Amino acid sequence: MDESWALGLALGHVRSAVAAFVAAEDPSGESLFLAAECLELEGLLADLRVEPALVDPGVDAIASLDAASEALVAARPVVPLALWAGLQAVRARAAR
Repeated sequence: MDESWALGLALGHVRSAVAAFVAAEDPSGESLFLAAECLELEGLLADLRVEPALVDPGVDAIASLDAASEALVAARPVVPLALWAGLQAVRARAAR
């Protein structure tokens, strides 16, 4: 998988996670904070001029973040550290 495709796949999965977090019934509001953090990741990918790939919108947020992480591993040579660290932090918070 080439790096640009992998980054696009990661962006598609991050967008899917945002939609899932926003749609979640969460009275604590934590899912909205997670969605906001995902939007920051989208901004980092936008700075790289990444075009999002289409992904399955029916996947839950945590599975989407896991898939995004796998895609970033495939694009490892070109992934900024801030993007990798941010995604791992969101995944850790979402898994709690």
